[in-house]
Amino acid sequence: MTGRALGTPRRGRGLVAAVLLAAAIAAAALLPVLPAGPDLYVHVLWTWQVMRCVAAGDLPVWLPDLNAGFGSPGIRLYSPLGPVLEGVLGLALGGAGAALRVAPVLAWAAFLLVVLRRRGTRAGSMEWTFLLVAPLALHSLLGRGAWSEYLAVPLLWWLLDAAVEGDLRGGRDGALLAVLWLLHAPTTLMAVCLMGAAAAARRDLRLVGRLAAAGALAAALTAWHWLPLAAEMRLVDRAALTGGIFATTRNVLGSPAAHALDENIWLGWCAVALLVAALAGRWWRTDPTRTALLAACVALASPLGTWLYRLPLPLDMLQFPWRWLLPAAVVAAAVAARAAFDTRGRLALVVAVLPLVTFAWPAVVDDPGLTARTEWREAGERVSRAFDGNPLLVDAVQNRPASWGQLGANLQRFGPRAPAVGPEGARWQVERWEPLERRLVVECESPARVALRVLDYPFWAVTVDGAPASARSAGTLAATVPAGRHVVRARWAGNPLAAVGRAAAAVALGIVARGALRARRRRPGGDGAGR
Repeated sequence: MTGRALGTPRRGRGLVAAVLLAAAIAAAALLPVLPAGPDLYVHVLWTWQVMRCVAAGDLPVWLPDLNAGFGSPGIRLYSPLGPVLEGVLGLALGGAGAALRVAPVLAWAAFLLVVLRRRGTRAGSMEWTFLLVAPLALHSLLGRGAWSEYLAVPLLWWLLDAAVEGDLRGGRDGALLAVLWLLHAPTTLMAVCLMGAAAAARRDLRLVGRLAAAGALAAALTAWHWLPLAAEMRLVDRAALTGGIFATTRNVLGSPAAHALDENIWLGWCAVALLVAALAGRWWRTDPTRTALLAACVALASPLGTWLYRLPLPLDMLQFPWRWLLPAAVVAAAVAARAAFDTRGRLALVVAVLPLVTFAWPAVVDDPGLTARTEWREAGERVSRAFDGNPLLVDAVQNRPASWGQLGANLQRFGPRAPAVGPEGARWQVERWEPLERRLVVECESPARVALRVLDYPFWAVTVDGAPASARSAGTLAATVPAGRHVVRARWAGNPLAAVGRAAAAVALGIVARGALRARRRRPGGDGAGR
């Protein structure tokens, strides 16, 4: 009876938590609006395109409906996991907007369970709540609409905590680093830098070795992504990613040339609030390592770090040095939560969240209601009505190959609907038009060049009656067809470096699985314990 009596409150709390989570998911799914952050446009389109690809049974390695139906390499040039997870969720919920609203609820519900297990109920609840209302976290989702960055916060918290606590494990944290890379590469770059600093601060060579092992494992597990990505970056305008308004040196805190000056000023006050909170709460006494990491993050976001962004380092890929303020808030969460049970600590917490008073809460826009059945012309009309999105569904500037420059001319050449164009007298019928395969039956009285409504990108293979016939025509795929009746097929062949990366990932998985099996057998009670 005692065991049942003690267990009842726990079961009751679990039931209440499940009901609250279900209510939160239902409310998020049914809400008809989305926050109008500047990144909303691409995230809703990428989610919708993943839905379209998965519904057709294809991997989302080419987004077929973007750029006025000419397609885009899209999330191949981005960390793909966020859009993929949201796309699969969108299929389950029936809409891309619903997926974007529900994904953060699910991620942070799982995060709460992890924090409570690692910290205990009281401290864990305080730490989770601090991060949930942290101005920098809210800015990520509501201010910018940076879904992948926001979903990466729980993983960032775990990895930084493991490094600070000296609890790094090569296998476990290597796998988590791999997931973080696939979710948001800039956050991974910052995480590795801060984990290295935390490991060095402990002066423990074994910890440094574990971090190196975790990094090597993560690199192997994600080779199928970063290896072809490194090669394909030359096919797009890299300056669009790191130049102009995205130049890192232009976006340090306090820069008068920041492309969003009001936002930059507000973020500067967030940095000041964190530093004042650390001083007011005397965090350097209770947790010097986390406080030092916080100060380092603020320095890297400020003009003090400008010289680093001029060096030939990948730090320019951050675009905005103020990104460092999000990991600053993450490392501050634990020390702030521990110090929150006295007057000085509570004052520090208030100071840390004080910038919320002046946070520019975004307007909301109508959910455009994109589903797996929504075709590109209808989708363009919907996003244009909902939040003035481009009706031609052009992809992010850093994801546009050189052939995109001829999109305007090709829109005139193909018109709003034609899947192909050719000389007068040539006729065709669409036999198949899926994300990764386009097949036409073409009839012509004399040899003709037929262009397909697909942007020219080197990893498409074009055949005529099964024989290679790859050709290009003013920024699109094309084929020269002999007289008569023939089948023209364009198929996504893929970057061969991706196969090399998959082989590396398979080897890494095999090594990890073998190590885990050996560790299990060495444990008392394991399969080999009695032998």
